[in-house]
Amino acid sequence: MKCSNCHHEQASGKFCGACGSALIEEETLEVESTSTTAPVPGHTNSNTSAMENVRNYWDRSLRFIQQPLEAFRATDKSVTQGLITLFLFMLSFTLSLYFLLNSFAKVLTLGWMEAGEPFSPSQSLPFYEISSRIFLFSLAGVVISLLAIMIMTKLLKHPFCIKTIVAQYGALLTPFLLINVFAILFALSGTATVTVLLLSVSMFYALIVVPILFIYHQGINNGAADYAFYASILTSVIILFFSYLFWRWMLIEKLSELQFYLENLPF
Repeated sequence: MKCSNCHHEQASGKFCGACGSALIEEETLEVESTSTTAPVPGHTNSNTSAMENVRNYWDRSLRFIQQPLEAFRATDKSVTQGLITLFLFMLSFTLSLYFLLNSFAKVLTLGWMEAGEPFSPSQSLPFYEISSRIFLFSLAGVVISLLAIMIMTKLLKHPFCIKTIVAQYGALLTPFLLINVFAILFALSGTATVTVLLLSVSMFYALIVVPILFIYHQGINNGAADYAFYASILTSVIILFFSYLFWRWMLIEKLSELQFYLENLPF
């Protein structure tokens, strides 16, 4: 046996004959070190890390719902959280509006069939064709709001970081994501009035009011309090202007398609 303290070797005994330290057999030490350091074959932490990410996202979302001003403490490191929230916001809006339109289509289908018409429309609307267009419209609204925030942040000469802006704006939309989730439930039940009301409130506040409050808060807390009010008003003007250009472009495109269709009719 060999003493771990003074390295004195002796045949037996529980204590070192040279320094008096307790002796531990080398074999025991090797077994303990092997059991604590050897990796477990085939063991991965992917599921654990995924669950931790979901739990962390949920915990942060609850904090932003309970205390919305905590969103302004988000940094560029929270950009993933913001992007996920923005995506879920647009997805929930898309699903709720699609389910509402689909419920209308089913009601019209039943009325068509009760009227005794030989040809009735489909029971369900095409999911991808309808939902993809709704998602693109909601994406355009979010992009316009972010663009207005970035323009005003640049004009006010505030510290400009796209990742930080996305993270904070996404965090501010967390309560409205919850509203969209409730809208999905009402849309599935066919409650049109409540669904339209929730979606209208969600989109109006998320795409217009929140950017205004964002710029006002930034102006107050970054030495531009004298211009915060007018900067927030100008933010709404920018959003309405770009929204007008977008919908005008969409309307002109649809009218051109309709004109082309009418010109190619056989009569």
